Amino acid sequence: MKRHISLPFFLTALLFAGSIGLQAQSVFKRYPVESGMIFYDINISGTSKDFTTHTSGIARLVFDQWGARELKEEDSTEIQSGDFNETRDIRSMTKMDHGTIYTVDFDEQTIYKTRDRSLDLSIAQGEDLSDESIQLLKEMKAVKIGTEEVAGFPCDVWRAKDQKICLYKGIPLKITIEGPGFHSERKAVQIVLNRPVPEDQFKLPDFPVVVDEEYTSNAAAETRTEDYIASIHDLRAQMKKIGINPDEENTPLTPEQEKAVINTLGARYLKKQKRLLPKLMVALKAAKECVARAETGEEAQKCIEPVNRIDEELGDRTENFDYAKFKENKPRVLDALAKEISYLKVTNECVQKHDKTTDVILCTEGNLGETETEKP
Repeated sequence: MKRHISLPFFLTALLFAGSIGLQAQSVFKRYPVESGMIFYDINISGTSKDFTTHTSGIARLVFDQWGARELKEEDSTEIQSGDFNETRDIRSMTKMDHGTIYTVDFDEQTIYKTRDRSLDLSIAQGEDLSDESIQLLKEMKAVKIGTEEVAGFPCDVWRAKDQKICLYKGIPLKITIEGPGFHSERKAVQIVLNRPVPEDQFKLPDFPVVVDEEYTSNAAAETRTEDYIASIHDLRAQMKKIGINPDEENTPLTPEQEKAVINTLGARYLKKQKRLLPKLMVALKAAKECVARAETGEEAQKCIEPVNRIDEELGDRTENFDYAKFKENKPRVLDALAKEISYLKVTNECVQKHDKTTDVILCTEGNLGETETEKP
């Protein structure tokens, strides 16, 4: 259960130091236009010796705020005939709202809610991802083979193996897949861009919502994202003071500037650590003693709750033991807590001793692996 107690900004900061220009973008973009409503026809057919299938239906792609909010929906009917005949309706819907993902299961009449943390960071950094579809095609070694007009919009036709994709500024207007006995086409029939999108276009069905454990467990993840965003603002405010132009992409950094970047990004979290790590040490030791006395998973879970509350305030990942098999896993839980206490002891000593993130890194580097584990 070794947790990364040291600053969660370390890797972020180092990556940031190599690509400072990303932070110059102030608006997150997944599309090159601010808003859009695109409606598609779906036609899919397949044949073999024993059966034929045909699927027809409609789909829509709706987005605003440059794609920070997006809804995709498909509604089609598949008819199969041959050895046996079958007709079935197929419907799917996914909504993304600033990093929160809603997936609708129409069969179960349930909506599953989760979080895309990598998207959170992209939004925080104001990344421009609007050319990702084109970059992906290039990675697939796709070749541009011409142009076409779809629903009144010109688009570039790319061929990648058995697929042809027609893109208008990176937005797919037509996707065709051809294979032996198989044909699939999704083609835009109506396109509305850069106009206000009615709110009801983003409405989800009135189904119960099941929240993913990773989404809820992590008030901590929410805190990490909020701290990261605040730290980015801190850094931009300090850039000129350390000789960096915040609006110049791919700015090379001197070693001293790299240190300044890391220290600025880590300052908020380091301040939290100084205040909360001593409390976390007390909570961990009490949790270990409590778990040793616990006889059921429910009791053990209550033992860990004070630790998780501090983790959430820090923005560290909360623990997720298998409490249903507590008796079987109890020795492992106790050993994990003992290791956690040992790692925390080293980290806390370094945090209390130093006032800069880079000094904490140097202090803990190599020492965490040498700590002695307390015996349960």
